[in-house]
Amino acid sequence: MQAITKAFKLEDLYKAFYGSRPLNIDELDEFYLDVQQARSHSASPRYKITKLLRENGLEVNAHILFIGYKGCGKSTELNHLQKDIEDKFLVLNYSVHKELDPQHLNHIELFIVTMEKLFEVAVENKLKISPIYMQRISNWLQTQEIEQINEKYIGMKAETEAGAGFSIPYVAKFFAKLRVSAKTSGSLKEMIKRNVEPRLHELVDYCNDLIMEIILDLDRIGKKNLLIIIEDLDKIPFERAKDLFINYSNQLVALKANVIYTFPISLYNHSKFNVIKSNFTATPELPMIKVSEKDGSDSPEGIDSMKRIVKARMDTENLFTSDELLTNFVRKSGGCLMDLFLMIIEAKDNAIYKKRNRIDESDFRIAFNLRKKEYANGIADYTDEDGNKTPVTTYYNTLVALAKSKNKLPKNTDEIMLLRDNLSILGYNGEGWCDVHPIVKQILIERGEWDGQQSEI
Repeated sequence: MQAITKAFKLEDLYKAFYGSRPLNIDELDEFYLDVQQARSHSASPRYKITKLLRENGLEVNAHILFIGYKGCGKSTELNHLQKDIEDKFLVLNYSVHKELDPQHLNHIELFIVTMEKLFEVAVENKLKISPIYMQRISNWLQTQEIEQINEKYIGMKAETEAGAGFSIPYVAKFFAKLRVSAKTSGSLKEMIKRNVEPRLHELVDYCNDLIMEIILDLDRIGKKNLLIIIEDLDKIPFERAKDLFINYSNQLVALKANVIYTFPISLYNHSKFNVIKSNFTATPELPMIKVSEKDGSDSPEGIDSMKRIVKARMDTENLFTSDELLTNFVRKSGGCLMDLFLMIIEAKDNAIYKKRNRIDESDFRIAFNLRKKEYANGIADYTDEDGNKTPVTTYYNTLVALAKSKNKLPKNTDEIMLLRDNLSILGYNGEGWCDVHPIVKQILIERGEWDGQQSEI
């Protein structure tokens, strides 16, 4: 992955933002800015998690839901967390978007990819795995249910080591191939569910035993415990997330390690959240950066914070026609870093196409209208997995009601949850209030749904 570099000309802007990807650990010192005060005046979730892990995570396993909107900066915060605790913890971090099929993800696959990554960590750090464990996992891989999967989809021939069953590279490769095959094959997903689900407790046990094998050898590499971070679970479809966290929370917390799961904001506002929460150690939230107040007026602290983030990555003085233009980008982003970065990249492309060396107002309009079109496409009729259909007019009525509201405290209906999930509604300041995304407000105005004025509700 190419490193982010500060841009001094338009042609280098993509390298400064890379499609809004998070900062890597080695980029934090140069580009990371602490903007917690613009999010909330309470302690940051990174501080809370670090404190919890350092005080308790060396002896008692913590299972943490890290809550936040898509594009608000959770991955960067988690990378910073990893840097903060790597003196004591060996950190295993993987993304379900990169490793699995997020549209059809099921709970069994999380344990499969975790097994794969644990073996990779053991090999990379030259950690010892006992022959007794390798023999046990080999016996499991040779059960009729797993052999059927191997014969039909994987096709791996056994590679054994004397007295220790299959070799470590063989087992690691098997789980990797199983994960990759399940990512692309619907029939294999069904077979995994049919063959593995009845014996899932065995897979969980083998996963936990492997965790223990790793932990027992950590002293040799100067670490005290293990932290597993499973990212992008907040980006899987709403129905998948409901199924995973409502029906399988007990399985998720069965891992005998410190684990952080990113968690969708839509479920944070679900009626079952307190049931979900009861299974986990902590549920810290990363709010959006607040760029406006409830009445729609500017929030200077939030706008300044987002501008500072942009200025750390590009020479705004020479690449924007004015500082006020940058401020407008920030206002229309609604505090969503992902949207801000994507609009800047799109505006850059238009400026280069027009043979200009600075982004101007016309480039902003092009970028804004593109994001507006994408948001409009996301507001549509919705049919859930049970066949229940919600017409698009219901979503527009919900958005208008919130846009007009003065207290900005909507009821947590299914419509509100889905609109939070697709970022049409954003939450601010850790106080529980939310508002319609500025881009979506413009959609409401242009479609004649709203006149742009708040009224008492």
